Amino acid sequence: MRGIYIIIKWEISRIYSNWRRAVATFVVPAAVMMVALCIFPYLINYMLTGSLSEKPVTIINAPDSFTEYVESTEGTTVYSYKYITEDEFSELWDSGEIIKQLKSGSLYVMFRENSHTAYVICNGNSSIAGSKADSFIEVVMDNYNDTLASQGQTVYTTDSFNPVTKLLDYRSDANFGAARVIPPVLVLLIYYCIYSLTSDMFASERDRGFYDKLLMTPVSPKSIMLGKILASTILVTGASYITFIFLFISSWLNRSNSSTSLIPFGLFLLPDQLAVIALVIPVTAFLCAVICVNIVFSIRHMKDIILNLQMPLIYLMADLFYQIFSLNPGWLEFAIPVHGSIAVIKTVFLSEYKAWQLICMLVASLGFALILLNKTFKKEGYNR
Repeated sequence: MRGIYIIIKWEISRIYSNWRRAVATFVVPAAVMMVALCIFPYLINYMLTGSLSEKPVTIINAPDSFTEYVESTEGTTVYSYKYITEDEFSELWDSGEIIKQLKSGSLYVMFRENSHTAYVICNGNSSIAGSKADSFIEVVMDNYNDTLASQGQTVYTTDSFNPVTKLLDYRSDANFGAARVIPPVLVLLIYYCIYSLTSDMFASERDRGFYDKLLMTPVSPKSIMLGKILASTILVTGASYITFIFLFISSWLNRSNSSTSLIPFGLFLLPDQLAVIALVIPVTAFLCAVICVNIVFSIRHMKDIILNLQMPLIYLMADLFYQIFSLNPGWLEFAIPVHGSIAVIKTVFLSEYKAWQLICMLVASLGFALILLNKTFKKEGYNR
């Protein structure tokens, strides 16, 4: 144990003694991912509408009460508005411009005062346009109707931004939306950081001959390998906790709560839910470290090692897109190494977590890691 402790302490101090390496390993990947998550909604909007900016919602025959409501009520200003008359709408319809705009993701709302009906018009063949329409109905139209219903009664003046009421309003939807994105993104970052550290701690050192010199020290080969694995696990676990906090902050900064946002506004987890995620992260980091070490010691040429270490990144990227479009994970998914970690974190966000899911993931992940580690020990002839 003393040998393992010495290696862990040495590796951690070596990483943090070079601030450039620490930043490149831990801060840059998280920052790049955060930027990508922020840019992604704009790219989706560009593919849908041909414009990076949100197109205004076109209001037809807007009553004065609606105009006053959107100008004075918080939350409705998320959208920009364009007001036209029914005659102008008819002219645009006859020219085919309305169909063209609908296909490009525009949203129209037509008021008919005689029947007190509002029609929300969007491209029904586009899930994104439908999501935008649903979001507009929930955020603007439903609240507008509530305001009309309460006309003449005394109301309370609230602060322009109340975190308590926003939390109650948005928590469920925010956690559901985040469940599609945060778990795979977090595991993807964990592997990337582990991959970077493993390349340096094992592949590069062995390529330079430094690792062979370490084997000549009084510390046993097993202790050296375990120490390096645990050191990378500790470092990446800490970095992942910080990244997780950044993801929370990005949710609460996303006050526009666009329908295409990957991390909706109001993300919130209870202490027991945070504890489960805090346990899953180091187990996942340890498993990823063992996988990377096994790859390093299965291949001798440096170029082949780097190529094979990058292959799991392709799998995790595919898993990211799978999670975005999938619903609740099946019971078998919790027994799949690495993927099981994503499944557990996802159920936590969905508030559908069960203890057996965590136990299944821990047994599968740690069992697979120990088998793979023992296989690596035998291959290298580490008997002491």
